[in-house]
Amino acid sequence: MKRKWHGIAAMLTLSTMMTAGCSISGKAASKTVTLSDNVKLESALDESHLLITHEAMIPIDIKADYTGFKGERLYFNQHNATYLYDVESKNEEKLMDVPFTLISENEERAISYVNEKFYVHDFQSGTKTFIGNGSEEWSTYFGDAVGATVIQVINTSEVFRVEKTVLKTEQKFSWDIDEIFDSNGMAINSFQSSEEGIYIAGNSLKEGYGLYHLLDNGEVRKLSSLEGIDSMNRFQFLNEQTIIFNDVYKGKSGIYTLNLSTGDVTQLVAGGKDKEGIWVPFYKLSPDQSKIIFDTPVQVGKEFKTNVYVAEFVEGQLSKPTILMQNADLYAVISMTGYWSDDSSTAYISTTVPGNDTINAIEVYSIQSDK
Repeated sequence: MKRKWHGIAAMLTLSTMMTAGCSISGKAASKTVTLSDNVKLESALDESHLLITHEAMIPIDIKADYTGFKGERLYFNQHNATYLYDVESKNEEKLMDVPFTLISENEERAISYVNEKFYVHDFQSGTKTFIGNGSEEWSTYFGDAVGATVIQVINTSEVFRVEKTVLKTEQKFSWDIDEIFDSNGMAINSFQSSEEGIYIAGNSLKEGYGLYHLLDNGEVRKLSSLEGIDSMNRFQFLNEQTIIFNDVYKGKSGIYTLNLSTGDVTQLVAGGKDKEGIWVPFYKLSPDQSKIIFDTPVQVGKEFKTNVYVAEFVEGQLSKPTILMQNADLYAVISMTGYWSDDSSTAYISTTVPGNDTINAIEVYSIQSDK
């Protein structure tokens, strides 16, 4: 399966809200937009209460890519150091004397790789924590949104081991994945931290395919058999019993929720398939978990571009998706090129010039509920 950019079959009409969604050029996109086989419950479609306003299109003059994109703030590497750029004021600030490889979702910490050593830098305290030696090819990332833990995947010809570092205590926990799972084809960047261990979807040598909780004490708990789900490389917990993910379920790609108690799978957004393969829509969940922005590919002539939508959750479904951008040029999927404000009231979408990997502009949308 691969992420494809391709046209969408028109089946379900999506209405615009109080203010029309805006295209990348900032011109009003007043036409009704269609999306294939999307929200399932007709009753939910009548329950949208989102007020949407296109606030601004802000040109970006510095060279920064989506790796450090955090809405109103851009983190970028320059002169072998990490800088912060304020999008509105256009002020630049040097944060540390080494380049970053990753910024935590809450922007409080950064990971750096210097002389074959990984560190976590705390912007508030000015301290740094040694994570371990390793290769730049190893996958090292934050295990949670607040950057409280770091996951390091040590994947060589001899070993496949996952280590979790708890930054507050500097405790380390590790799991030899080859002893628990058939690691062939396992996504090395899909491990997530919990207070008691890590979560992972994989093919257990003992219990087969499923979603597992690997506890710090060595215990392995199966949370779901993931019946009908081809893979689950990206997922998030909406609550203790519900996760949201984008992948393929019973041969159909899309964005789904899974109830861990009942095993029920609900499709929120449909993907698609053509002669070249399957494409999967991606999403960015708001911090309060009340809304998502999501993308679908569209072919314009010989080029592949992106449509971006927003929708809110109503009784476990998405209500009345509304288009924000048509035929947009995004360098990567919306989970990387989109961002929400802390209060979930503003969405930021970074765009690029085709063929360029740096951010050309940031589109700003006010998205609030009138409930």
